[in-house]
Amino acid sequence: MAVKEASLPYAYPCDTYMETILSNVLVRKTLQLVVKRYCKGEIRTIIAESQKVTAKSYPRLYSLVEDCKCTLGIKEKLEVYVTGRLGGINALTIGTDEEPIVLISRKALVSLTDGELKFLIGHELGHVQQKNLVCHTLKGILDEWTDSSEILGKVVADMIDVPLKQWHRCSEYTADRAGIICCKDINIVSSLFNKVSSVSEKEDPTAELFELTQAHPLYGHRIKELKTYIGTDL
Repeated sequence: MAVKEASLPYAYPCDTYMETILSNVLVRKTLQLVVKRYCKGEIRTIIAESQKVTAKSYPRLYSLVEDCKCTLGIKEKLEVYVTGRLGGINALTIGTDEEPIVLISRKALVSLTDGELKFLIGHELGHVQQKNLVCHTLKGILDEWTDSSEILGKVVADMIDVPLKQWHRCSEYTADRAGIICCKDINIVSSLFNKVSSVSEKEDPTAELFELTQAHPLYGHRIKELKTYIGTDL
């Protein structure tokens, strides 16, 4: 059985509703079948079109990844790829808990400082340590569909749609903590978020009203949570 997020020393306290849902045999089997059906071929395609990060292919990035793995105490095997499939400054973790794959966009590699890359890498490694990649992979699938019930079935979709987004936002806060453990500087995180956040989020005072419908927290809220965390635990 996968290690629960709550076992992580830096875990953000989350609602346990998603854990309760995932303990449902019908839901768990449905999610596993969906991920297997829709993601296996896509992952193979992404890997084929990307470049694996090794000490020879990307020495700078490889060193940063190894440093972050050491900092977070990750000894399990994982693969990192630089890919053109991700636009902008971005990173994503896909695959399974047993075989996680971290994807980093080319723009992130050329645009970010070592410290910013450490936060980005640490954030993704935080997702790996949470052992919840089936949910993240599922979220990616559902983003491509206008009606989640088409692939999950109505009963499962009704149970998982809203709590999945709530859980996903919570997991982002945990991953952010892993990121700052790696980069060790809130100013670095602020610099990175300024590079990737949209103008509308910075200027629209009503933006936070829409956060409950999104899978990611607002960048301002993420910085606030990190400041609270490093003020007490880091």
